[in-house]
Amino acid sequence: MATRFVGFLVFFVILLQMLDLLNNSTEIYAADGAGTDSIIKYISLRAPQIASQFTPFAALLSIVFTLSALNQRSEITIMRSAGMSAQRVLFPISFVCLVIAATHFVFHEAAVVQASEELAYWEANDYAVNLPPQSATRTNIRYAQDGEFLRATSAARTDGVIQLRRVKIYDFDANGLAERVTEANFAIFKENQWLLFGARTFGVGQMQDTAPGTDLAARRDIPWDSNIDPNILFAVSLNPDRTSLGGIMRQISDLRRNSADVSLEMTSLLSRFSKPLSTLIMPLLGAIAGYGVARSGAQLLRATSGAALGFGYFVLENLLLALGKLGAIPAVIGAFFPFALFLVVGFSILLAMEN
Repeated sequence: MATRFVGFLVFFVILLQMLDLLNNSTEIYAADGAGTDSIIKYISLRAPQIASQFTPFAALLSIVFTLSALNQRSEITIMRSAGMSAQRVLFPISFVCLVIAATHFVFHEAAVVQASEELAYWEANDYAVNLPPQSATRTNIRYAQDGEFLRATSAARTDGVIQLRRVKIYDFDANGLAERVTEANFAIFKENQWLLFGARTFGVGQMQDTAPGTDLAARRDIPWDSNIDPNILFAVSLNPDRTSLGGIMRQISDLRRNSADVSLEMTSLLSRFSKPLSTLIMPLLGAIAGYGVARSGAQLLRATSGAALGFGYFVLENLLLALGKLGAIPAVIGAFFPFALFLVVGFSILLAMEN
């Protein structure tokens, strides 16, 4: 089973990597100076993602093929006739799945997270050659708090100073309507105070502009009286799927301290554990392929049913994770309900076969 698992995983990585390259090679080669090194770099960053994503499915297929082969040679029938229970027959396969799950968790945290962050940064810069290392910069900032809505193209942190570029601040009244809009070239947070540089304000009610026209000289530098914590801007713009466990926990702490929604971050955190754990229930879902009389002619149907159960698990898992990240269901339900449901289904199938 372990040998088949490695074979299936390598097959998925090679096949999907080739398809992915066909889809993205034009953009990679479009960068100035791009060549074979860029393709190799892309593969080194993308392949770990594919391997992590398809590890549970490769485990399922290896189980189905292994049990089907044993059943066709009547080896499972012999083991059962010798007094071995269904659980005892599956124990060696379950042990291999436990090793795969532990390795999957370590591999994802040690390699996939960093590779995903580097690839996203590289893609955002159009696969530029000789791109400098990523700094503490976030892009496309969106945040709402206490009747204010902030938009900024980027946020950077240097030597304890926070700087926002191309800032727009919308102030809303009690009815949720915009009553004032402020634009600024830069916003800087220094010594516990926000300052706006090159600012202009438009009062919706008075229909007045403090700096008419587009002349930058007409704009002014003004203080910005806001309770927005600059650290929260980095927390809300951080992608939890490309962040280490420690980074996600700090992000959740910052968001909760500012009474922000943490559904996305909590679901992503819990999914770091639920996805490797999914490999542990694959022996239960694939077990249907190994039981029954081989000469009855239903071996292909049983093997297909085992693979279909596993595929159904992955569909439900992705659906509930998406709902959990949107806040439609609790994070723990989104991350662990598919595991709990198919654990019950797997044990029910095992007990039915045992009887």
